[in-house]
Amino acid sequence: MADRLAWTDGQLHVGEVMITSQNGVSINDGSEKTDYQKGLITLTSHRILWQDKSAQIELPLSVVIFSEKKDASLTSKARLICTLSRGQEPKRPGPFASSRHDEIQFEFREGGCNDFLRLIQEELVKKRWLLQPVKSTTTTTTMSSTTSDRSHRTGISGIENHLQHQLNVQHQSISGAFQDLNKLMQQAKEMVNISKTIATKIQEKRNDLTSDETIRFRSYLLSLGIDNPVTKESAGNQYHTSLAKELSSVLEKALKDTNGIMTLSDAYCRINRARGYELISPEDLLNAAVHMEELNLPVRLRVLSSGTKSFELTNRNEKKDLQEIANLAESSISMSADQLANLIGIPVIVARERLIAAETYGLLCRDDSIEGLRFYPNQF
Repeated sequence: MADRLAWTDGQLHVGEVMITSQNGVSINDGSEKTDYQKGLITLTSHRILWQDKSAQIELPLSVVIFSEKKDASLTSKARLICTLSRGQEPKRPGPFASSRHDEIQFEFREGGCNDFLRLIQEELVKKRWLLQPVKSTTTTTTMSSTTSDRSHRTGISGIENHLQHQLNVQHQSISGAFQDLNKLMQQAKEMVNISKTIATKIQEKRNDLTSDETIRFRSYLLSLGIDNPVTKESAGNQYHTSLAKELSSVLEKALKDTNGIMTLSDAYCRINRARGYELISPEDLLNAAVHMEELNLPVRLRVLSSGTKSFELTNRNEKKDLQEIANLAESSISMSADQLANLIGIPVIVARERLIAAETYGLLCRDDSIEGLRFYPNQF
């Protein structure tokens, strides 16, 4: 929703506080690149400001529903994704007349994405733009109002008024936070009850429901963010094969965002986080994983040369991935496992396996010295 961006003079308003800044940040409309690349992004208590030599743009925090991070990949740096609301207020003049996306992505080319994400999430919780609306710095006041304001700000009474104002602001912030928490807990209970009701109806009318209706019910559960996890009681003898299908559906999207490979330990944490209270054991995870290939699922279990077990996409192009790693090593003159892990966002042990695999294919050659193991482009 790049159409929510508006032109600005870049000046802070009265009541607005600057939080942090970061250079080398580009603006994407959804996943599409824009002309606004490698500028300075600034977070304030009320807005996100972006500027370069030719433009100054703002995005009010009031239109940001939530923010999250997309890890770096082979083709892009880490990104801050802001999902925006479609407000009813008149559109202000800005660089984009319209947009077909529901989000804006800020690509951090020089680092700093994690800190910026943490700070913007804090500001979205505080909602300081509601507690203290900004006032234009160009507003003129009469002499009488100026004199009155000074009388309220001086002396012991002025200090007391200021302290009382701060206490009121803190009280409103804490009260608002607890109200939001209570609403979230209430909605969570309602969502769980809805999911259990739908799951019970599916179980009771299993013979009466068509396959299309079953798929539709399942899509409703997934749209709520709550699925009916596979358990030993519900699946019986088919527990591990059913669990394998569930693992595949959960891990497929995650693997696409993590360069197509994930260690068994990372997958175990992700799966249990998604299942909530219905946790599975490491043995169940491994026993289910061995069924993936025979079921022709889009995810499979792979044992690396070091013995480390990992999940990967079945349609993963091994040679293409290794060639991209070789190209990265060539652009950097040489490459270590630590560097590759930080560059594309994968565990160090997996990065080392990738480099060794590229060496096996003849794309790289190694230099094992007292400074550590490094890989260079194979010129022979």
